[in-house]
Amino acid sequence: MRQAIDPRDVRRAQVLKAGRPAATLERADGTVTFRYDQAYLEEGGPPVATTLPLTDEPVVRAGGAVPPFFANLLPEGRRLTALRRSVKTSADDDMSLLLAVGADPVGDVRVLPEGWAPDVGEPVVATTSSTASFAELDFSDLLEQAGVGDPSALAGVQDKVSGRMLSLPLVHDGRGYLLKFEVPEFPHVVANEAYFLGLARRLRHPVASARVVHDRHERPALLVERFDREVTPTGEMRRLAVEDGAQLLGLYPADKYATTSETLARGVAAVTAARPVALRAVFTQLAYAWATGNGDLHAKNLSVLQRSGEWRVSPMYDVPSTVPYGDPTAALPLAGRRENLTRKAFLEFAETVRLPERAATRSLDDVLLVTEQVVDEVEAGAIGLDPRRRGDLVRTLRRRRRDLGA
Repeated sequence: MRQAIDPRDVRRAQVLKAGRPAATLERADGTVTFRYDQAYLEEGGPPVATTLPLTDEPVVRAGGAVPPFFANLLPEGRRLTALRRSVKTSADDDMSLLLAVGADPVGDVRVLPEGWAPDVGEPVVATTSSTASFAELDFSDLLEQAGVGDPSALAGVQDKVSGRMLSLPLVHDGRGYLLKFEVPEFPHVVANEAYFLGLARRLRHPVASARVVHDRHERPALLVERFDREVTPTGEMRRLAVEDGAQLLGLYPADKYATTSETLARGVAAVTAARPVALRAVFTQLAYAWATGNGDLHAKNLSVLQRSGEWRVSPMYDVPSTVPYGDPTAALPLAGRRENLTRKAFLEFAETVRLPERAATRSLDDVLLVTEQVVDEVEAGAIGLDPRRRGDLVRTLRRRRRDLGA
């Protein structure tokens, strides 16, 4: 059982990489210092992050900030709002917030108060082994258990969709998931994302496994299996290294829109084992996002995953169409613009990042083929939007198909 502790009182934290003590974060006099343990350096373990190479030189940040890699381990949207409220700290107190959630963030890096055993830190929410179905649960109870409470009481803080979404890490039936909830201002967003995730599975790229579940009040949520967790043959859950685009580029979460598609593509490809494969994967995700009206493919919504020591572009995730919610522009500029993206613009992007035109053309054609029936299916009510939102989306998708065509 974890002892009660106020994260605001912790001066020094231990950083674990793949379960091994690797470094420390220490705050003093308004600064936070990251420093590798000498023993870890001598053992030659892997870097904690691609932007934190193995060195005995400390990394110092002022004003309460932690290095960008760690800041991007914090939750977003309503969970972050709830976390700040629970910890009773300011938005710039990164270390206290990180200590409150650092036992089980995305990836294989954990941040614990110094002196805590590495085996502490079970996920905040877990269903019991006796729970056979989500229909036996009340989602409100899960949110209360996680300290979130009523979603409608937690205002979003960003114009883009991700700033107002609500998801919850969850262990169910021995596996790791994210449970994504409906939020008041985005009606049918669960059905929306489930539909476009299913559609994306026809592409030549892995997609996060997900399904819609309902609680005992028939409220829907999207249950997304975490690709940064795998179950070993002995039944244990293993953490896999993951870095999102913001982490790769050394950006703080607030700057996830403050880059370009070209810079993001280069940053992702630079760490992967097969650069051409990675560039094509990024290109395909950007084209699919535009073709389906997803204006929220920012730097944190594209990641790399490490298996057997090699980085590869992760499965696709976070793909709802944002057009129905008044968000028609691209999250990041591509070929210098966020609107009116055409086939020519995507081929210009491909040339800039040195993706062969033949590969880019094939990816565009794949996206058009996969989305061939989308207009008809959305018009027929596939994602349950009201007539106005459905009409906006149908008109946008029709125009974009024309613009992306040969």
